[in-house]
Amino acid sequence: MTTLPVIFLAAFIAGLMLAVFAMLHGVEHTRPNRTRAPSPFFNLPVPAIAAFAIGFGAVGYPLASRTRLPVWIILAIAIASGALAISGMITLLARWALRGVVTSSTDEQQEIQGQLAVVTQTIAPHTTGEISYEHLGAKVKFPARALSAKPLVAGAEVVIDRIEEGVAFVEEWSVVEQRL
Repeated sequence: MTTLPVIFLAAFIAGLMLAVFAMLHGVEHTRPNRTRAPSPFFNLPVPAIAAFAIGFGAVGYPLASRTRLPVWIILAIAIASGALAISGMITLLARWALRGVVTSSTDEQQEIQGQLAVVTQTIAPHTTGEISYEHLGAKVKFPARALSAKPLVAGAEVVIDRIEEGVAFVEEWSVVEQRL
């Protein structure tokens, strides 16, 4: 085995590892300004590097190990493939993963479903209390009611189940955690 296929294979494996790391740990901590909505073009260096490495390695390895093309042509094709992988990742993020980041309040209410929050005003059965959570670096407070008949005291961790008429219906995190 020559050096070039090993380089492509290492790039491919490193790209997969970076992609898994980004999937497990997220990429929000890499954004310097979390108060603004994320951009698929400028705020995701780890996924962009992972996409490039996967595209570069996945195309370069078969070319280097199975063809007799000159090294400079193999490198050019592999680099172009890495660039295409980045553009595909950006397109995927722009059209699917980050769709509607600048949204109406109805879309925003749907996006906070499943959000972890903290009770700030006790939620008694059949009465409205208040929860708070962080969204894009800002603390958001929201009126809330409990799904169960059990009161939720201030400081309890809850998960937002749904939004109806501007009121969040929440469930205790411990109950949700047991189902997971």
